[in-house]
Amino acid sequence: MSLDDHPAPAGATPGFEDGPMSKHQRIAEGLGLHGRTIVAMLDLLERGQTTLPQLDAVAEALEVPLEDVQRIFPDIHAVMVAAAEQALVLLIDNCVKAVVKVDPEDAVAQFTALGDAYIDWASVYHAQFRLLSDDRLLDTLGTPQLRRYLDSLTELMTRMLERAQQSGRLSPDENIHLMVLSSRTFAYGLARMVIDHRMAEWYPDAAPIEAAKVVLHDFVRRFARGSLRRQR
Repeated sequence: MSLDDHPAPAGATPGFEDGPMSKHQRIAEGLGLHGRTIVAMLDLLERGQTTLPQLDAVAEALEVPLEDVQRIFPDIHAVMVAAAEQALVLLIDNCVKAVVKVDPEDAVAQFTALGDAYIDWASVYHAQFRLLSDDRLLDTLGTPQLRRYLDSLTELMTRMLERAQQSGRLSPDENIHLMVLSSRTFAYGLARMVIDHRMAEWYPDAAPIEAAKVVLHDFVRRFARGSLRRQR
C-alpha cells in the first residue's frame, strides 16, 4: 500500500534533531531549577527507559546540591507528576486549538483533527508519553492531579461523537462509549508506533507522523461509514 493512495495530511509537527547535546539539555537552557530538574529527570529516564531515576541522580546531573532540588521537589514522584502535568496541559491546549480550526458543524472532521493533534503531541513529547503510559513509573489514572486531564480528553471525544450522532453522521444506536475507547486505543497504538520507529514497517518511504495520520484518517472514515451503513 502506498501513501499515494491517500491525501497526505498537512501540518505534521517536526521532532527534535539529535546532536552533541541531548534535546532535553537544549530545552533546559535558560530555565530555572524547577524546569531544569524536570528536564534532567526526563533525560535520565530516556537513557534508562523503564528504570526510574532517583532524585540524587537528578541533582548530580544538574550539578547542584540535593538539598536545593528537595526544596522544590520532595521526591522523584513529585518531579514525574510535574513533568506529566506540563505535558498534559500542552496536550489539551493543542487539541482544543486543532479542533476550533475545523468547521464546528463537522464533528467527524473535528474528531480527526483531535487525533492528529494527539499524534503530533506524542511525537514531540515522547518521553512524557512513555512516562504517562507506564504504570511501573507513574500511576497516571491513580493520580487525580493527572487523571483530570485524561478525563477532559474523554469528555471532549464523547461530545464530538454525540454531536456527530445527533447530526446523522453516526447511527442512532451507536455505542459512543465504546467508540471513544476504540478510538483512544487506536490513536495510542499509532502514537506508540511513531515513537518506537515502527511505522517504517508499513510505510518505509514516508515520515512516521505523515504515515500515522494517513492510517488515522482511514480509521475514522471507516468507522463513520460503517456506522451509517448499519443505520440504512
